[in-house]
Parts: sequence; structure tokens; C-alpha cells
Amino acid sequence: MDNQTTMNTKGNTRLAFTLIELMTVIAIMGIIAAMVVTMGQAASQKKYITAVQGDKNKLITMIDSYHAKLNYYPPDNGLLAASPPSLYDGLAATNPLIYELFGASNINSGANLIVFNSSSTAPDIAASDYNKVFNRGGIANGDAVEPQSFFQPGPLPKEYAPYSKPQTGPPICGLIVPALLVPGNTNNFWHFDSSSANRHNMGSYDLWAEFSIGSKSGIPTIITNGNW
Repeated sequence: MDNQTTMNTKGNTRLAFTLIELMTVIAIMGIIAAMVVTMGQAASQKKYITAVQGDKNKLITMIDSYHAKLNYYPPDNGLLAASPPSLYDGLAATNPLIYELFGASNINSGANLIVFNSSSTAPDIAASDYNKVFNRGGIANGDAVEPQSFFQPGPLPKEYAPYSKPQTGPPICGLIVPALLVPGNTNNFWHFDSSSANRHNMGSYDLWAEFSIGSKSGIPTIITNGNW
């Protein structure tokens, strides 16, 4: 007998694995692999949730400072208060929050608004373009002498993205959530409501993010993180 048989002549020692033992080892390896994948998904979900929560807390601090300084909350999309339910989510996500929190210094002095991304390559946005996107005549937080900027420092490029590309001037931007709504998608914007009868905080404002923490059977798992 060779040493690959289940019994040999030296002490009857068994050297080969039985089928049951092999199946048990494979099952244990499968369980460990599943645990590793689950732990990785949980860590990824926690990363997204922590990032969104941190951004939300920062925005809440700025919005509350805005109210303390100006005695009113930043305005939202001008159509939001009277919007039908079918349009509510889209209008809440198309808000001028980034412009209100940064402020404008020439809101009453001409057709253009001085904003955070002003430069020689990205000139001031046109008031007419601002109105097309936000349905507002201009930025409420505007003072020719002392605009109130609640971003310290100003918004970083990773914190905002274009809503649209007007025919004149640079694109109008919005604050983006640090997590995607749908995996592979881009430009997931913060929602803001300070005027409608649908908001949770009727005395102030609603600020919330909708984002994906993964998918199950190909369907994204969407959660909401809001200030209520």
C-alpha cells in the first residue's frame, strides 16, 4: 500500500481527507469569505454615513449662523412652497444654499452677481441665469459693503457641482452630498426647504441628503439623513 490510502502498515495512520471533511473545510471557507465581504460592506456604509453626517453638521452650523446674523433663514427654490408633490424632491434639491451661505457683494448694483467661483475664467453669474435655475430675483445675503460669508474658508471644488449650463456665463452650482444617490451616478445634491408646508421643521428649515449605502439584488439601498 502507498501512503495515499486511508490506512498504512505503520500504526494504521490515516493520511487522506474524507469527502465529508473536504466539504466541511469548503463550507467554513465560504462562511469566512461571506463574513469578510459583509464586514467590508458595513465599513463602506459607515464611511458614507459618517461623511454625510459631518457635512450636514457643518451646513447646519452655517445656516444657523446665517439666521443669527440676518434674522431669517436662507431662501430655497422660489417654486418650492407651491410645488406639487411630483416636483417637490427635484425643487428641494435645486436650491441656492451655496450662494446664500457665501453671499454676494453687488446684488443691488447690476445684472451680475459676484459669487464664490468668480475669476477671470469663471466670471460672475448673470442674475437672469440665477433666476432661471432658482426662481429667485437674486441672493438675499447681499450687501454692497459687507457681504456675510459663512464659509470659512470658501466652498471647496469637491463640495459643489453644476446644476446646469446657462447660455451665458458659468454654470449655476449646488452643494453636493459626499455619497452617491445611485452607484456610478454623479452630482447628488443636498435638499433644502425653508418655505413649504411639507417640511418637518415648520419654524425653521429642513436639510437632508438622500444617498445609497450599497445595493441588494441590483437594487440600490437609499437612506435619508436629515435634521429632524
